[in-house]
Amino acid sequence: MKEINLTGRSRMRAFPELKKNGAISREGGECTPFVFRGNLMLLENIWGEGDPTAAVREYFSDAYFPSFGGDGPRFYSAYCENDRVCVFATKDNVVYRYVSSDLLTWEKQTAFAFPDTFELFNTSVCKGPDRYVMAVECAWRGQSRGESNDPVINPYVGVCFTAFFASSPDLETWELMPFETAYTPERYCACPALRYSEGYYYMICLESLPLGRYAPYIYRTADFDAWEIGLYNPILMPDENDRRVKAGVNIPAELAKENETHVDVNNSDVDLCEYEGKTYVVYCAGHQAQAKGMNGLVCEAVFDGPMKDFLQAYFE
Repeated sequence: MKEINLTGRSRMRAFPELKKNGAISREGGECTPFVFRGNLMLLENIWGEGDPTAAVREYFSDAYFPSFGGDGPRFYSAYCENDRVCVFATKDNVVYRYVSSDLLTWEKQTAFAFPDTFELFNTSVCKGPDRYVMAVECAWRGQSRGESNDPVINPYVGVCFTAFFASSPDLETWELMPFETAYTPERYCACPALRYSEGYYYMICLESLPLGRYAPYIYRTADFDAWEIGLYNPILMPDENDRRVKAGVNIPAELAKENETHVDVNNSDVDLCEYEGKTYVVYCAGHQAQAKGMNGLVCEAVFDGPMKDFLQAYFE
């Protein structure tokens, strides 16, 4: 695995304009925006007591479809094609798939598994020129909870967390890509969002910065061997926009008030979708469990242009 950073650069233009609009969800967990039957939707992870569930709602309203899951898997993420929605989730070393064509009923299947020395977290799927590719956030078993600090258990993960990859011709049959393609065992690299555009796979991951700060960085690769780090990074940083509620969004007043003073040192779990010529980016604000109290809400940022332009803008 090679990293290319700032090679041959002598000038920079202004950073791409990604406008933060504030909180859009009363949930504080991971979300995926996607287009279904011409409408922008939002898959929300709903965390509470017991196993987390997932729910889809219309992005611009509070109109929810019936929730699903709650049967073990967690970290739900969505991929939609031809109005068929595949939601992937993980438990232990296994990836599961929920499939629906109406957002009302869901069929659950086991997608594939890693060796049992792995523990899986967030996933992200995109369609490339000849296959689908999934990025999977991994630790070695027990690493994320501090139960094991022995890298002999799993020599591939490295720093917790690391993104590994799998590919599929049809979203049903998956094959793990060589573990040597993982990005990157050299440092914390969490909650991947993977997209494909014009010869490159682009990935946004959360990086751990000094002094307990976390921010998303963007990278790209053509072959899952050499990775180019975006020139204009990080793409987001915590700021006061994370503390306000987007105009027109219905969030209970008490929760909105609490959000005004939460500890915000983190913009994580980025996911994104193109809709009507704009790129919608959702992310979690908060403190990554480093502080007491509220851990922030899911927020929105918008790039005024298609996703192709958004992705390329960080490398030009």
